[in-house]
Amino acid sequence: MIESIEALMPSSSIDTSIALLIISICALIDILSPGVLAVTAYLLLTQPNQLSSRLLVFLFITQFGYFVVGLFLYFGGDSLLKGIGKLSEFDFINWFYILFGAAIVLISFSKPNDTTKKRLISFMPQKTTMKGMIILGIIVFLIEFVTALPYFYSILLMNHLTIEPSSSIFIIIGYNLVMVLPSLLLLGVNIMFKERLQQFLNKIRSKLNEAPISSLLVAIGVVGAVFFNIGIRGILN
Repeated sequence: MIESIEALMPSSSIDTSIALLIISICALIDILSPGVLAVTAYLLLTQPNQLSSRLLVFLFITQFGYFVVGLFLYFGGDSLLKGIGKLSEFDFINWFYILFGAAIVLISFSKPNDTTKKRLISFMPQKTTMKGMIILGIIVFLIEFVTALPYFYSILLMNHLTIEPSSSIFIIIGYNLVMVLPSLLLLGVNIMFKERLQQFLNKIRSKLNEAPISSLLVAIGVVGAVFFNIGIRGILN
């Protein structure tokens, strides 16, 4: 991974504005986090009255993980990057995500019997807790961070150009905010246009409540698609 990133490094004499443009493009590449978007959509549909608190806790946990990794990497993290590189080089992890995701997607097309339906309904969570969102945030971060090659590249680019630490920290914070921008925008839309958005979401909820098993199978299929996407991103990186 280090060799790949170093090969893509521009000249150390490039203008700071160009470097910021490169970092901005990298942030936009990282903006579509499948795990974060899936959890955001789930909370929008299931926790309309607690969306702000639950979503903000979840986003804080995931991005705090990225922020800490970014700081370690910036302040002499060659050994950390080597460790991440070793993890990402294990193709069996990415292939596991792909195969596991594909298997879950196939399961989502199955037709369970009555006994299985009752068991599945009993497993469906009725509400989320702060503790649950913290755990979910940690899980999503651990699954996805090894595929964040643009993020690692941006941090090493700042090191390569010897940008001041204070400025680099603010850039890392900004990068992390851009990564969750879609979720924050959806939260803002929910706050500003809550009645209209909830009317639209209520129609979706009513359809989902009419067929809870079908809704659960759709959710399982989405989870499978997320794992499949993460595996593909890992292999491409």
